[in-house]
Amino acid sequence: MAACSPRSAETPAAGASASASVPAETSAPSAPPAAAPAQAKKLSKDQAIGVLLDLPELKAWSDKIEKNSNGQSHGALIEFDATPFQHKGKTYYQFSFVENTPEAVQRWENFLIAPDGGEILIEDQISGELLSLARWRKEKQPLQRIP
Repeated sequence: MAACSPRSAETPAAGASASASVPAETSAPSAPPAAAPAQAKKLSKDQAIGVLLDLPELKAWSDKIEKNSNGQSHGALIEFDATPFQHKGKTYYQFSFVENTPEAVQRWENFLIAPDGGEILIEDQISGELLSLARWRKEKQPLQRIP
């Protein structure tokens, strides 16, 4: 499968994390400092695939593809480039959701997922712009795509 269009459009990265401080006790003996919140583990490629396959849109698309084809076609997630994609200082795995028919494979959408934090971006098929998951859902209404 050929690589997709270059991703030249830039979109702001989703949410920065904030930290809260705890006031120090003044009358009690000092306790050991609270442990910093555990950093989220990096997602492996297999875990990233699981996160994407758990999206309601991909579940619905897969179900509809199988139903409409009487089980002859299936929805699938494939890695379209093993080289991690760099965007705004973050690294992303690159996957495509495809309709796998007996005759051919048809790409539906390209997804990027960050191993650090699990941020999901979707490539707009017309402009090449990278959309956040929330923006993609709002603007593209992917659940309406199902006939």
